[in-house]
Amino acid sequence: MDSIQISRWADVDSNDALHVESGSRPIKMCNSDGTGSPLLKLGSFGADVIRFAANEGVGNHTHEGAHILIVIKGRGFVEYNQVDYPLEPGVCYMVPGNVDHAIKATTDLVMIAVGNNHQPLDSEARMEPVKAKANVYS
Repeated sequence: MDSIQISRWADVDSNDALHVESGSRPIKMCNSDGTGSPLLKLGSFGADVIRFAANEGVGNHTHEGAHILIVIKGRGFVEYNQVDYPLEPGVCYMVPGNVDHAIKATTDLVMIAVGNNHQPLDSEARMEPVKAKANVYS
């Protein structure tokens, strides 16, 4: 039987308000401007905290499996199938991995990414870059 895994990704004040650290995370993501911290992993299912500074992002890519992006702090957008969707705190997004998508931060952006077929942050197997159909950095 597997043990429960617990990972703290934010601090809580006396009013139960979350405080999420900004700034670079310890691991540089492969094929991306982002940095991250692994949270939990069980088999092929896992979660990471991912951070992009303002005007950073990850270009168009695909990957095995889907992921849920939960925006904790900051703003940006996810380009999915050539359509831009705003990223904002308190909203989560289900992103099928087999469709071309990209992320750009407009402010410091911190998200939790939960996915199946999960790969380590610095692994080339995490995503397959594809030629952009639209320029997400304009």
